[in-house]
Amino acid sequence: MTLINIDYGSLASSEIMNKNFLYLDEKIAQTAESINTSISSVLSNIATINSRFGDISEEIDAASETSAVELETAKEEVSEALETAQMLPNWGSCIYISRPEYYIAPSNGYVLLMPTTTSNGNLVVNGVTVSFKKVSSGNDYASILVSMPVKKGDVFTCTANVNAAYFLPVVKGGI
Repeated sequence: MTLINIDYGSLASSEIMNKNFLYLDEKIAQTAESINTSISSVLSNIATINSRFGDISEEIDAASETSAVELETAKEEVSEALETAQMLPNWGSCIYISRPEYYIAPSNGYVLLMPTTTSNGNLVVNGVTVSFKKVSSGNDYASILVSMPVKKGDVFTCTANVNAAYFLPVVKGGI
């Protein structure tokens, strides 16, 4: 059914008026139903979005906690690596080495050697030999304090005669 057009100035019967009102009432009901369906759909979509936001928020929180733990672990590893690698001398703990011909480093540090002026010899650290002191002429009879960095557990030997030998550990736990 459609609206029945009533000409201006004419008398409309109650039947025509009622049919027009029924038609309009039906259209209003259909439109209201369509709007309510759309509102329900929108509310359902909003609920789905809220649920997904909640899931994403939980995932972000979990990832954030995991990242915080991983960051703390990495921070500890870096601190440990820095402590292991740092080579600042701890002069207050310097000790005399009585047998520089065979020494095992108790910690990271330096072996300090003062060779005799007329000696020749090599240094050997963990089986790796390096030339330490050579005397090729009478002008080579010099002697200076030499420092060799070592890490904990390094086996150090010196085949040259030395006047003095020391172990100088590094600072532990930061500066």
